[in-house]
Amino acid sequence: MTSRSVQRRMRDIAIHARPVAPDMRGENIIELFNENPEITEIPVVNDAGIPVGIIVKSSFLLRVGHRFGYEVYAKRPVSLLMDQNPILVDGNEYVSDFVNTLLNTPGHAQLSCFIVTDNEQYCGVGSSFSLTQALHQQAVRTIQELSTTTAELRTANRTILQDKLFISSIIENIPTAIEVQDLEARSIVLQNRAAKEIHSYVRPASEQVSGVERMVEASGVLVDAAADRCEETLLDKGGDAHILSRRCVFIKDTEEQDRWELCVTDDITEYREAQHSIERLAHYDSLTKLPNRNCFNMKLNSLASSTEHSFVLLYIDLDYFKSINDMYGHGAGDALLRNAAQRLQDACRKDDFVARLGGDEFAVIWPHVDPLHDLEGRLAELVKCLSKPYPIEGTEALSGASIGAALFPQNAQDSTTLLQYADMALYRAKALGRNQYRLFDRELSHEIRERAALVAGLHSLVRGEGLSLHYQPIFCLKQNRIKSYEALARWNYPGKGPIPPDVFIKLAEESGLIHQLGEKILWMACQAASNWPEDVSVAVNVSPLQLKDRKFSDTIKKILDEVGLDASRLDIEITESILIDENGYKISVLNEIRRLGCRINIDDFGTGYSSLSYLWKIPFDKIKIDRSFVQALPDPTAREIIQAIVGIASIRTTTVVVEGVETSQQLDMVRNMGCAEAQGYFLGKPSPIMLVAQGQACS
Repeated sequence: MTSRSVQRRMRDIAIHARPVAPDMRGENIIELFNENPEITEIPVVNDAGIPVGIIVKSSFLLRVGHRFGYEVYAKRPVSLLMDQNPILVDGNEYVSDFVNTLLNTPGHAQLSCFIVTDNEQYCGVGSSFSLTQALHQQAVRTIQELSTTTAELRTANRTILQDKLFISSIIENIPTAIEVQDLEARSIVLQNRAAKEIHSYVRPASEQVSGVERMVEASGVLVDAAADRCEETLLDKGGDAHILSRRCVFIKDTEEQDRWELCVTDDITEYREAQHSIERLAHYDSLTKLPNRNCFNMKLNSLASSTEHSFVLLYIDLDYFKSINDMYGHGAGDALLRNAAQRLQDACRKDDFVARLGGDEFAVIWPHVDPLHDLEGRLAELVKCLSKPYPIEGTEALSGASIGAALFPQNAQDSTTLLQYADMALYRAKALGRNQYRLFDRELSHEIRERAALVAGLHSLVRGEGLSLHYQPIFCLKQNRIKSYEALARWNYPGKGPIPPDVFIKLAEESGLIHQLGEKILWMACQAASNWPEDVSVAVNVSPLQLKDRKFSDTIKKILDEVGLDASRLDIEITESILIDENGYKISVLNEIRRLGCRINIDDFGTGYSSLSYLWKIPFDKIKIDRSFVQALPDPTAREIIQAIVGIASIRTTTVVVEGVETSQQLDMVRNMGCAEAQGYFLGKPSPIMLVAQGQACS
């Protein structure tokens, strides 16, 4: 059957010949045929445009051409000469349908011409030739369309085949096992490589096949009769376990009946292992493999929420860990932490719980401990265990541990308070000299509250409330005059009186307020010095923590600019501890301070752990020998040490200042040993009121 898309309608093949009226004479028709030889038919229509006949050229000329034909027909109307029963066909009719009608209608087989109408109005004429020509063109188009369709079908078939092969290749090679079972035939109709591999797995010998999951012997398909998703563990041929997750769905046929079962199985072994790793990371420390802070908090909260348990909580902090870490490197620090963690585990009992909280902090929970007879003995043994030398990189490092302990429920009935009390006890153990333990008691709680009150008062202190500076003169022994003053901070806490500097400076460092407090002290000292004679300078102590601020030199410059003090009149005093903690950035900050024009003094030299070799590495201008050497001057060894320091200083063209001069004999001795400057109670006590007089002589 020919596609309607290529078939033509009758109006498409009609020739639009000009029609004539029924009363036109024959002679006029003859003229039309003569003037238009290509015309073979002339339609005749009435005034309404409706066809009433047709004049066929061949039959008309034959009639007129007879003897006396012209005379007979020339003057007669065309209505007497036309075919009064022409074949009429609607213009919307398909050519093929019209031909079929002609072939099936007697008498129409010898068709010569016809008239095409549109709503009974004349539209055009046609002949057997035009009809044949239209049929031929339609046949050609049909053949072309069939050829195109055939080519498209071939292309579509190739595409479908390629897609099928592509999808089949994907299904065959994806790691997910895919299997389809025909439920009627009870046979497998699709099974990829991964599914075949899984079918070679076996169950562990310890597991029994349940009624829910059964292996269909006929097909080897594992059917889950209870759910469309399940997990199980099977062993491969090598004995390795695989965790499998299976999902099954039913596929319906055209009658909406479950015909096939599709099972998709994934090997989720790596996913489960990753999940377990994440859980371990969330609850265990990666370095020591101990439970971490999160896991510890859950354990502590669980125990504290049950009134049936009594236990002891230990807070442990490794002593000198930072120094070891800085001296030997982070790798050595990690080794120390792992070693300490192992010692803690070895020293604990089966039911004890050990955790690393972070940094060098550990926590231990001891259940079922007799606080009267067993506790302190175990604590002493634990301190002893953690104090043994640690083998690190071919040497032995000494660390030790400070331990704070609190009892549940004797000291506290909730985990939060218990943690606070154990932390208080740890703080006291460290304050008492480290490498020891301390049990929480109410007196300790009072001390901690006092400390907390001081920390709260520090916020007022950094604003200058209660803060004052006393100044102790430093004499030039050669010129017998005051060379500079050392600024010493004082805190008069309302309601508590004077607070020792070593107490509130340490609290400021621990609470993070040292930068604000140090800046305030520096500003006050520089502001006071700006009113002194130009040849008198001021020395200000700074905390090692302030040197961790890479912009500390900018702070100094800002203060000097604000108060109008020349940088050459400011000495920055650092403790000897900076020598062993020679971080590059601290040295860089010291160099920046010197570039401003300030001097760097090493305070209390000789009391720390530094080596004289460090004197060549740290930028400084003065060495201040600690007062302990002056007090020991009768001892020849003390004199030799001072003399050696003076000798080294002379090589570096560095000034030596002696602290703690309290007698005239001491002053004479240090002067004779070559010390350039001195300070002490004999020369002048720290005072808020300064009698600065240029050229004031030493007594």
